[in-house]
Amino acid sequence: MTSNALLEARALRQDIEAVSGESERQRRVPADLIGKLNAAGLLAMNIPHKFGGAQLPALDSLKVIAELSYADSAVGWCAMIYSTTAVLGSFLPEHWGQQVYGPKPGPDGSERSPVSAGAAAPSGKGQAVDGGVVVSGRWAWGSGTHNCDWICGGTTVQDGDDIRRFDNGEPMVHVMFFARDQVELQDNWDPSGLRGTGSVDFTVDEQFVPEGRWTVLGHSKRQVDDPLYRFPFFGYFAAAVASVPLGIARRALDDFDDLSRGKTPAAQTSTINESAIVQLEFGAAEALVQSAHHHLYGVVAEIWDKVAQGQRPTTEDRRQLRLAASQATVMSAAAVDKLYNAAGGSALQGHCSLQKHFRDIHAATAHRMVGTEVMRMAAAARITDAPVSYQL
Repeated sequence: MTSNALLEARALRQDIEAVSGESERQRRVPADLIGKLNAAGLLAMNIPHKFGGAQLPALDSLKVIAELSYADSAVGWCAMIYSTTAVLGSFLPEHWGQQVYGPKPGPDGSERSPVSAGAAAPSGKGQAVDGGVVVSGRWAWGSGTHNCDWICGGTTVQDGDDIRRFDNGEPMVHVMFFARDQVELQDNWDPSGLRGTGSVDFTVDEQFVPEGRWTVLGHSKRQVDDPLYRFPFFGYFAAAVASVPLGIARRALDDFDDLSRGKTPAAQTSTINESAIVQLEFGAAEALVQSAHHHLYGVVAEIWDKVAQGQRPTTEDRRQLRLAASQATVMSAAAVDKLYNAAGGSALQGHCSLQKHFRDIHAATAHRMVGTEVMRMAAAARITDAPVSYQL
């Protein structure tokens, strides 16, 4: 069954495509489009019901992210960041969860869902004080932060003579929630791929975060009980990241189909879609995308069913989620590579969408949630006796 959210995403495709060029030039998604996504409920997919959100099943939101990425990679990427960050709202004390994620009046007076993004990497340094923590830091990869109400930053907290740590000595990473006016965005985003994501660095300087307006990765207890929030967080995060390349690759297949029917190489009399070599490459690319899609979403659905029945996710479940997400990303990128090469010189031109798909998908493969280190970590959890990281 097609979810209402997926239908809303498809209905906005024309609006999204209309500003794709502007997003590339401005290096961020226009605020007006973010407003349309918000009005359609697509930025509240993972916000808890109790805070006015949609609280969708994991697979529904992943399909929406892929659909938005089909229309434009930057929009899909930002929706992915907003959605994964919103899951953290389920770990906030109810007072802060309501303040951060409760509905707010929009520019037209209607209610809208707050938007949050940020970076969990522990680039912030905090000092415990009465009533909270004072934080300073600079974080990279602030995707979508230009359109946020709240911006998160991973932080280690000095408390007495040492930083707060787990019993095994590993530092506790506090993901602090900063109000937008506590944060300064830098102007340092000028990449080749995913240009429209606005993934700038952001800084805070001696900003106070009240007690409890944070979540500690791998430690904080859920404050909302639902399969979405019992689902392995890092597994969902990785699957959401991988859904962007899945959307890009599916669009690349359709765009190549159109291009191949109209391109006749020099000294040839037939279009390239008649070439046996091109047909072989296209078939291989399509098989890669379909395989990636079905395997990733199949693993997500299988583990979702377990969680929905009250079962606790096992280490093997977490391993399979991470492997499926990383492999889906690798396969999607390989498919786009095949299509890019099969298009020949046409793919080099700025007006050819395949060069954008090539740039964007290789930017997406660099995300640490789906990188080669994940493959190693997942393998180590099976073939060694080393402790399993909470980030699996």
